[in-house]
Amino acid sequence: MFCENCGAKIADNDMFCQNCGKRVEFPATQPIPEQNVSQAEPEASAQNSEQAAQAETVAAQQTAAAVAEPQQPQANPYTQQAQQPQVNPYSQQPQQNPYAQQTQTNQYLQQNPYAMPNGQQMAQQPKKSNFKINKKMIIIGSVVLAVIIAAVIVICILVSNANNPVNKMINAINNGEYKTANELYYNNYNALSDNKAVIDAIQAQVDAVKKAYDDGSMDYDTAMDKLDDISDLPMSYETSLSEVRSEIRELESSADYLKQGDEYLKKKEYSNAIYYYDEVLEKDTANYKKAQEQRAKAIDGIRQEYLDEAKEEFDNGEYKYAISDLQNALDDNYLTNDEKINAQIATYVDEIIKKSDEYFNNKDYENALDLIVNIKNMFDEGSDNYTKLNAQLEKLNKEIPVKLQDISFSSSNSDYFYRYQSGSKDISGNEYNSDNVCTMSVSKYHENAYAEMYVNKGYKKIKGIIAVKDNNYSSISSDTRAHFEVVGDKKTLYKSEVLTNKSEPINFAVNIKDVDTLTIKLVYSKGSGSSGMDVILSDVEIYSVDSSEPDAPANETSEVSKVESSKEESSKAESSKPESSKAESSKAA
Repeated sequence: MFCENCGAKIADNDMFCQNCGKRVEFPATQPIPEQNVSQAEPEASAQNSEQAAQAETVAAQQTAAAVAEPQQPQANPYTQQAQQPQVNPYSQQPQQNPYAQQTQTNQYLQQNPYAMPNGQQMAQQPKKSNFKINKKMIIIGSVVLAVIIAAVIVICILVSNANNPVNKMINAINNGEYKTANELYYNNYNALSDNKAVIDAIQAQVDAVKKAYDDGSMDYDTAMDKLDDISDLPMSYETSLSEVRSEIRELESSADYLKQGDEYLKKKEYSNAIYYYDEVLEKDTANYKKAQEQRAKAIDGIRQEYLDEAKEEFDNGEYKYAISDLQNALDDNYLTNDEKINAQIATYVDEIIKKSDEYFNNKDYENALDLIVNIKNMFDEGSDNYTKLNAQLEKLNKEIPVKLQDISFSSSNSDYFYRYQSGSKDISGNEYNSDNVCTMSVSKYHENAYAEMYVNKGYKKIKGIIAVKDNNYSSISSDTRAHFEVVGDKKTLYKSEVLTNKSEPINFAVNIKDVDTLTIKLVYSKGSGSSGMDVILSDVEIYSVDSSEPDAPANETSEVSKVESSKEESSKAESSKPESSKAESSKAA
């Protein structure tokens, strides 16, 4: 190798020229590209290696020639004659001049396709391969490449986000590291102040507490402590924390109301229990349904108390009080229009109507009427219960006869007609203690007693008992006679048998249909001295035309009266006969 500056020869290991001191520049040899080598066929690998070595030798020879003759114009080495060969000191091959002949150069190029004519290495041309790439492999490769690129991008983004103060604060909030979140906020105020993402993260913490409390996984104290911690976070006032805190307090109070209601329910203090059940909030989904169920039980308890008290009174015959108590129950706010109370009232009304029928059948007409009248007046006119009771009253008024002592007389000789004679006795010793006993009195000095009344064709029958009264203060003369009559529109409808001091009680029934003016009277027939007769009229009643009471038989003088009259006529005849005739008659008898 020769120095480019002075042309002196330079040893192989010298870095500087020993003659002029110029730094030695070693020309770089161009390496054979690995890519072209890797794409060559396996069979040509050995040949290519040999060709590469030859190319390096030629390049070295060119560099040496250039150094040896620096002042000569550079000639194309491929045009030099064969008689000017240069020995390549770096080659171990036999020395020959590759530039001597054109044919040699062409031969070299054919043998080493990587060598350029100027001695530089030519890029290796890839040799066609039998390996074929189809469309599917291209798509798969593209997808894999896209995934790899996306992953790299995501990783870069994550790394970038992790260092973002907003994300750092959000992570601290999500992890419950509120102290760290506060520090980040104040250290990065401009980036974090009023940041919506941070506010949303705080709101999520508030919502999580509310949800945990609602589903029972967090108790009241823990929830409130957690909210207190969250309230220390900056911008917590931008969330619903205050509302949630108030709502949790309300729900906790609501749960306490349920417990208090249950305590009062156990003690059967139903009104107090209902008061607390009504305080349980509808939005308290954990307790509201149960509160309503317990409230219904308390109302059942109140209802049952009313029903039990009313039943006790009704069973004791205090019908009016029983109905009144149940009506008071309907005035209770908890039992307004209560179906069970109304049903029980209706049941009691039906039983009262049956009871009035019992009074009627026992001829206790007064109690039958009073019971219906008193109960009917407890209901509003037009209500179902009022209508039923009024119908019963109308029925009773038709069925119940009018008592003689209750009838208003159009005229009478009151000095001889007496009402309210309960306790009277007849001459047979029978006592009459009903509330419908009257007496009539006749004598030689006042031969009849009567009472007249207007019935206006509204009645069909009069019936009762006639009995001769036992007067304690005076005895009835054995010859005293009298009879009882029923007169309709001045027509005698009935005349009793002759009444004496030995007469038994007489039952009578007289048809008075189509009668406007009805008169009853006691007529004196005869008697010795100043003696008279008092007659008892017991349970004398008149029945309306609408009554179910059977009609009285057709009006006619009773058979008994006819017999007695015949006997009286016979007595008169006997008394007029001579004594002998009386004797004969006596014998004949």
